[in-house]
Amino acid sequence: MDQINLWLVGGGFLVGAVFAIPLQRFRFCLVSGISNVLLIKDTRLIVAFSVALLVAIGGTQYLEMMDIVAIGDSSYRDATLDWLGAGAGGLLFGTGSALAGGCITRTLVRTMEGSLHSLIVFVSFAVVAAITQFGFLETFRIDLTHATAIELKTGAGIASILSWPSWLVLAIAVAILLLVLYKSWQLSPNKSMLAVGAVVGGLVVVSWYITGVLAQDEFEPMKPSAMTMSGPLARFGYFLISGRLAGLSFAVSFVIGTALASFLLALVSHQFKITAPAKGMVKMAVLGGSLMGLGAIMAYGCNVGQGLSGISTLSMESLIAVTGMVTGITLVTKWMERFA
Repeated sequence: MDQINLWLVGGGFLVGAVFAIPLQRFRFCLVSGISNVLLIKDTRLIVAFSVALLVAIGGTQYLEMMDIVAIGDSSYRDATLDWLGAGAGGLLFGTGSALAGGCITRTLVRTMEGSLHSLIVFVSFAVVAAITQFGFLETFRIDLTHATAIELKTGAGIASILSWPSWLVLAIAVAILLLVLYKSWQLSPNKSMLAVGAVVGGLVVVSWYITGVLAQDEFEPMKPSAMTMSGPLARFGYFLISGRLAGLSFAVSFVIGTALASFLLALVSHQFKITAPAKGMVKMAVLGGSLMGLGAIMAYGCNVGQGLSGISTLSMESLIAVTGMVTGITLVTKWMERFA
């Protein structure tokens, strides 16, 4: 194996393994973060998310401004703004994750802990994502993109679209996140969540550095990327359908590292236990996982790909996708609260 593949495969695996710690130990999950605020006014996870985004955005923008990593070449900042796919896909993903009881990262961790409910969600996500990415829904998805997407002269960064200086967009983003962090900390101060957020945000920055610097080859340059799950899981779903294995990459190794480390952590902490789905919840698991899989591919990423990596590039498409996710989670949580 040559050096570039070693960095991609090994780097992705290590980043995923470390990422499993806040996922498994501290229940780092977008659905939990939003539902906890809405239902019990617990903002601890919002503290973690705020810090994660502050570190991820700050570090990623530093890499770009110092010309260390060509962040502008990443898929999040290409010249096509698929506003409808990002918005509708994000809404579907958020809706599905709330119905399923957790985002895809939380679903993966709970599957590794022995939850059969989460396993159903996970497989449903992977299969529908594969159908949307590679199967009969691919044509519909591409036709919709061609009909509604906006072709830009510059990349789909917030700064370039608004014709604002990059530093101004960065300053506004930091100011908003600091305000959210301050308000959240007042309600639920928790120092461990500061560390959780710093680790998660730091992993995003490390991912950009690995794929943008350490794994680069001057003879075969590639676009930098960071943490994501929807693409690799779509390839896993394709394997379930066709029996064809995808090649290893940073993203695929990242998911493998996250899954394996989550399983080992569950064993060590004695949290691994085979548990059956609650009565009447299988249909909800299939529906939630399917909507998440469809939405993640339409939105070009899940709560990790768009919600952390994409947002760190200050991409307008990522902002639209995350807004859709938060909206979907909020609406379904409020709806389900009425029947609790």
